[in-house]
Amino acid sequence: MTASVLLEPGANESTARGMDDEAESRTLMSIPSFKKFHFIWVEQEDALLLELKKALEEHRDEQECAKLVKKCYDHYTEAAHAKVRAAHEDASYIATGAWKTPFEAGMMWMGGWRPTTAIVLVFSLIGLQIENELQRLLEGINVSSMAALSAKQLAKLNALQQHTSTEEDEISNRLAVLQMLVADQQMTRATTADPPSSDCFNMAEIREAIEPKLAGLRDLFVEAETLRLRTLQELFDVLSPIQAAQYAVAALEMAKAIHKLGAEFRNAHSGDVNARTSDNPGLNIWDIACQGDVEKLQEAFNLGLNLSETDYDGRTPLHLAAGRGHLDCVALLVEKGAEVNVKDNDGVSPLIDALKGGHDQAAQFLLNNGATPEMKDAGSELCKAAANKDMEFVERLVKAGVDPNEADYSQRTPLHIVAADGTAKDVEFLVQEGADVLVKDRHGYTPLDEARENDNEATLKVLEAEVARRQHELEADDNNSDDNSSSSPLDDVQDMDLQFLEGDHEDHMLK
Repeated sequence: MTASVLLEPGANESTARGMDDEAESRTLMSIPSFKKFHFIWVEQEDALLLELKKALEEHRDEQECAKLVKKCYDHYTEAAHAKVRAAHEDASYIATGAWKTPFEAGMMWMGGWRPTTAIVLVFSLIGLQIENELQRLLEGINVSSMAALSAKQLAKLNALQQHTSTEEDEISNRLAVLQMLVADQQMTRATTADPPSSDCFNMAEIREAIEPKLAGLRDLFVEAETLRLRTLQELFDVLSPIQAAQYAVAALEMAKAIHKLGAEFRNAHSGDVNARTSDNPGLNIWDIACQGDVEKLQEAFNLGLNLSETDYDGRTPLHLAAGRGHLDCVALLVEKGAEVNVKDNDGVSPLIDALKGGHDQAAQFLLNNGATPEMKDAGSELCKAAANKDMEFVERLVKAGVDPNEADYSQRTPLHIVAADGTAKDVEFLVQEGADVLVKDRHGYTPLDEARENDNEATLKVLEAEVARRQHELEADDNNSDDNSSSSPLDDVQDMDLQFLEGDHEDHMLK
C-alpha cells in the first residue's frame, strides 16, 4: 500500500480528508479486529527489521536499500490506515493508544509518536555516528552514515523540524479546546440531574452531547496520523537510501525497546491486587511459582489461596512455573486442579510457555496431563520463529502437535520462510513432519519459488526433489481415479449412502 493520500506540506486539512475518505471507502475496522491486525503487523515489522539489518551488514547497494525503506514506509502506512478505520468505531481507544502498554501510551501523542520525535532521532544518530566515524572523517574517507550529512541535507532537516513543530502545536491547541468543551452547557445539562441523583443519568442524552466531541477527536487524530506519515516521507526524501535504512533500523529497535520496557513496568505490578491477602500480605502466588518454591506453593494452597488466579495479563501460576521450567511446581499445580489449557490475554497456554522456554520436561508433563498445543495465530508464531532462526522452537511446536502448515497473515508457512533463508536440514524436518511443498502464499508463491528467488541452493535441491515426488503422487492418484471411473451401478448407491452419512454428520456437528 502506498501513501497515495499524501499531498504537499501545508495541505494538512485536505490531506486528512483524503486519508479519512479512503478509510470510509473501505470496510471500517472493529477494535477487536484492529488488535488482531496489530499483533500480526508487529510480527511483520520484526521480519522487516531483520531484512534491514542484514542488508546493512552485507553492505547492499543503494537501490536495494531504497526498496527496503519503501517497504518499511508502506508497512507503516498500512498501520496508519488501519488506525483511521478503527477510529470510526472508537476514536478515544485509538487516540489514547489503549492497545499499548501504559508506559508506551503515556509517551504517545494523538495515537502515535510525535512527528518531531522522528527528526530528533536523526540528530541523535548524527551525534553518535560522528563520534564513531570521527577518525575516518578527519582522514577524508567518505562514509555513508548520518555523520556524512551534507549542509544542504541539514538545512532541509531544520526546515522540516520547524514546520512540523508548528503543525504539531496547532493540533495540540485544538485538542486542548476540545478537551475543555467536554464541560460545555450541553454536556453539563445532560449530566446534571434534577433532583441530584447519580442513578438518574439519561445516557442517551449524554451520548448525544459527547458525540460531536468524539467526532472532533477522530478528526484531530486523522490529521495527526497524516502529519506523521508526511514527516516520515519528507525525512526519507532528505536522507540517502543507506542513511534511511540506518534510520529505520534505529527507529524500529527503539520502538521494540520501549515496548519491552513498558511490558516490564506492567509486569512488575501484575498480581498485586489478587495475590496478596490480608492474612499473608507478602504471599504472592505468581512470585512463588516463578521462583519455583514448591514448599511455599503448598503453603499457599493450604491457606486456601486460589492457585488458578489470574494476574494483570491473564496468566496463572501454572503459566509462570511452566515458562521457567519448574517441574515440581507444575506437577503440584496440576495435582491441585489447575487448568492445563488455560490461556492468558494473548492466547498463550502454559504448554506454549514451556515450549518457548525450551523446558521439554515441563512440556511433556503437561502433554501427558491433557494439554493441547492450541495457540493464537500459530502460523504467525511459527513463521516468526523461523525468520528469527529459532528452529528449535519451531521443532518443539511441531513435535508437540502444531500443524506445520499453519500460515501467517500473508498465507506464508514456515516452509516459505525456511526455503528463502534456511538450511536443507530445516526443510527436510518440516517436510518430514507434513509440510506441504505445493502450498502458495497470498501472492501465489510456493516455497520452491522462495528458494529460487533468494538463490538458496541448499534448500532448492531438497525442494525440487520433494516437489517432483509430490507431483508424481498426484498424477498417480489422478490415474487411479480415472481407472475406477467405469464401475458398477451399485457404486451410485454407495455414493448416495456416503453423501447421506456426510450430511448426517454435518447436521450432528451443527447440533
